[in-house]
Amino acid sequence: MKERFLYLDRDGIVNKHIPYVGTLDRFYWHDEIFEIVDFFYKKGFKIIIVTNQSGIQRNYYSFLDFTNICLYIIQEFEKIGIAIEIRACPHLPENKCLCRKPNTGMFLDKRNYDDIMIGDQDSDMQAAKNSGIKNRWLISKEIKSKFATKVFLSHRDLIKYLIT
Repeated sequence: MKERFLYLDRDGIVNKHIPYVGTLDRFYWHDEIFEIVDFFYKKGFKIIIVTNQSGIQRNYYSFLDFTNICLYIIQEFEKIGIAIEIRACPHLPENKCLCRKPNTGMFLDKRNYDDIMIGDQDSDMQAAKNSGIKNRWLISKEIKSKFATKVFLSHRDLIKYLIT
């Protein structure tokens, strides 16, 4: 059986979107993310967070600060028996690196028809499309994306969709 992947953006999906969340005192969970991830994990999906983190290169926070948040996220999911992986791009947009969304450098896994990307920005949806991910789900009340295949107004709306 092929591996299936659930890709999640971090800021706005895993945690509340505050510009440049680089320290734990600015990190606030979207509590629903645990239920969403648990749903997919129980269905055999590998969970991967893919996140642009230019705040590192902008010197808004250090790589160590970012690593501390990553460890915290991983530990909180481990507490409920879920293994996750985190991939990040620390580069500025003007560097035009291959890993920064909407580029595809964080999506190097072999594609499966069931793979899903959940994000809150058009760049998340575009990166997923560019990577060959068929299921591109946007959670946003404001952002419009021609690349999204489903749009939810909130995490709660996504949960309702999953359980019906």
